[in-house]
Amino acid sequence: MNQPKIIAKKKSAVVCNERLTALAGAVLFVLIVTELVITANLHSLISVHIFVGVLLSGPLIVKMCSTGYRFFRFYTRSPAFVQKGPPNIWLRLLAPFLVFITFLVFISGFGLAFVGPTHTGLFFKIHAVSVALWLPLIAVHIYAHIRRVPRLIANDWNGQLGVSGRNGRLGINIIGLLVGAIAAIIMIPVSAPWHHWRIGHGLPSPLTLGIIAAVFAVLIAIPLLRNAKLK
Repeated sequence: MNQPKIIAKKKSAVVCNERLTALAGAVLFVLIVTELVITANLHSLISVHIFVGVLLSGPLIVKMCSTGYRFFRFYTRSPAFVQKGPPNIWLRLLAPFLVFITFLVFISGFGLAFVGPTHTGLFFKIHAVSVALWLPLIAVHIYAHIRRVPRLIANDWNGQLGVSGRNGRLGINIIGLLVGAIAAIIMIPVSAPWHHWRIGHGLPSPLTLGIIAAVFAVLIAIPLLRNAKLK
């Protein structure tokens, strides 16, 4: 294989990773918005909240693996990924906190589903605090990428740049959804005690605090990210 073809192949790997991440992010965005709407009516939709929360785990794994792959290739000095460059400095600083809090949200959520409403204890406190912290972090992350994701998906759909593997990227995301759906279905009998649990009407406190914090976080992030080149 000659040098130009090698370079083109390496650049193609960067584009493929970017498009896979964009599609996974779009799937997660839809599910996260759905989950937030459900959470606003948690007193009557707790079982749906648990189902969608578990469903999210499949696409989340795809997104984590995709972004982790870019991280690995960049810091192992892959020429194409180094040329692409790292994400914006503010997003790099945000990333470890976002990953850690995301794990806390899901681990505590799974823990609550397993122990039931009568033995919530530490899991409930961790879940409430982590949700309130997670919302401003994910809001900034979404703000930083939401304008690029539709373009990346459209380019992939239209075959822009002649990058192959679109069906594979779509297949990976479908598999992620299926894995999440299977896990959610398996969890239905496990989380059954929650189906009759009721709380008062109105927005749950962690959601309210998280939304308020998210608004302020995005307002702070706008001037920091506006003039930065987001990669």
